[in-house]
Amino acid sequence: MTSAHRQPAQDAGQILRGDEALALGAAAAGVRVVSGYPGSPATGVFDGLVELLAPDESHVEWAPNEKVAMELAFGASLGGKRSLVVVKSVGMNIALDPLATFSLSGSHAGLVILLGDDPSGWSSQNEQDSRWMAHVAEVPIVEPLDVTHAASLMVQAFAWSEAVGTPIIVRITRAMSLARAPVERPWHLPEGVGGFVRKRNRWIVLPAYVVNRHWALHRKLLRIQQAFEASPYDVAVGEGDLGVLAIGFMYSKLREMLAETWPGFAVLGLASVWPLPEAPLINWLRNRRRVLILEEGGPFAEVQVRALAQRAGLFLEILGRDDRVVPGEGELTPVEMADALSRLNPAYQPPKREAVERPMPSRVPLCEDCPYRPALEVLIEAMERHGGRERHIVIGETGCMVRANLPPMELFDVKYGLGSGLGLAMGLSEADTGHHIVALVGDSSFFHSDINAMPYLAQSASPVTVMVLDNRTTALTGGQAHPGSDTDERGGKRRAVDLVDIIAACGVRPALFRPEQREALATAVNEALSVEELRVLVVRGPCPRYT
Repeated sequence: MTSAHRQPAQDAGQILRGDEALALGAAAAGVRVVSGYPGSPATGVFDGLVELLAPDESHVEWAPNEKVAMELAFGASLGGKRSLVVVKSVGMNIALDPLATFSLSGSHAGLVILLGDDPSGWSSQNEQDSRWMAHVAEVPIVEPLDVTHAASLMVQAFAWSEAVGTPIIVRITRAMSLARAPVERPWHLPEGVGGFVRKRNRWIVLPAYVVNRHWALHRKLLRIQQAFEASPYDVAVGEGDLGVLAIGFMYSKLREMLAETWPGFAVLGLASVWPLPEAPLINWLRNRRRVLILEEGGPFAEVQVRALAQRAGLFLEILGRDDRVVPGEGELTPVEMADALSRLNPAYQPPKREAVERPMPSRVPLCEDCPYRPALEVLIEAMERHGGRERHIVIGETGCMVRANLPPMELFDVKYGLGSGLGLAMGLSEADTGHHIVALVGDSSFFHSDINAMPYLAQSASPVTVMVLDNRTTALTGGQAHPGSDTDERGGKRRAVDLVDIIAACGVRPALFRPEQREALATAVNEALSVEELRVLVVRGPCPRYT
């Protein structure tokens, strides 16, 4: 833990965004396999690696979903190649299933998970703090304090992972990914551990081994904690008995707000989030009378620090989200941070600040030439002919179709997570026979997880109308490839997997239309809404922007 903020090195490079800096660090660490699923604020790290890594020396490809991405990267780690998984907050929910088991055996070559959380839900259906899931899986977490040193911290995460044999999570937020600063040139990690290690039962996790493996995992976490206690990425500045513990990029936000003057506050910027660097943190807390904890998300670090202070017999007041000194919801703004500092020290007089209304990211209507538009217009017209909108329940999903919920269409009655449409449709059709259920499914969401519900839906023959909108790309997040795309992440041609064939293999023959076949599509939609049986319609047209 350094005693003053480190200035950029003399060889500091160009000004980069935070996500670009993290990509630079992963490349310097010698990453060779990159997988994930697109979603803000994590996508930019993946895109940066597409540009930085040579195609003949690396595998960089979006997976159908986060579970598969995690499994692919872990397999590559076992095979001796450093690997990176890029997921956003809600994607961590999907990746947690394999990760909670992988952590028991540990990894081989360095394995890092770039996790993008989204306080305020700028691009997400919730604002979950995914660090709690990392705690469940018992995977260490670090958060860069600033953009300047983010690349080097990413290299360090790979080094820690490989040295201890455990995955490491690097957590960022939207503010970190979009911030710009001169980036310190990262150090390069030497060549790694080699190929697969063949040792009887080394990579096998069975009930008979769980307790011993869990004990071994806890020993690894102790080693990581000791490494965190010597980390140069935690920074202490300022003086006084009033302390501010700023977690991750909150340190940069606080530094900017206070113009690096630290008026009467001792500030600790903590990149080592879990497990906490207990010994130096106790020493820092011992000299404080009151401490304010600033972090994006829930009181994750706050809960740990309170417990640590109690175990160490320290008598100090800890303020944060738990006692609402810091708001419990949303991304922290300078106004809210200044108010919390005033609660820490009533004598502190922050500069007058106007609350800035920050609009959510643009939610423009569907493009005029979007292939979804005619299909959705046909559906609306058909529902009006069959008893009106109130006679139907329309389920939407994440993707460009969410723009159909804006005026004037205002189409959705139900919308939750990515790939949930078919499962929700089955449940609604079972419980509510008074409405006709319509499920709108995107092609990327179909491959993500609707594909798991499709055989079940076909088997049950639920009276549902399914309309699959297939534009051959993941358009809402920037046109990333998925298994149904005929180009890869670098624009090269490849064979596309046809979701029509997959649906047919489940026992339902879907009707396939092009957007310009409006009359034929209208006939099929009208017929589907007239019968109480399962109908699947696929409308396929290229995205005019990305395909």
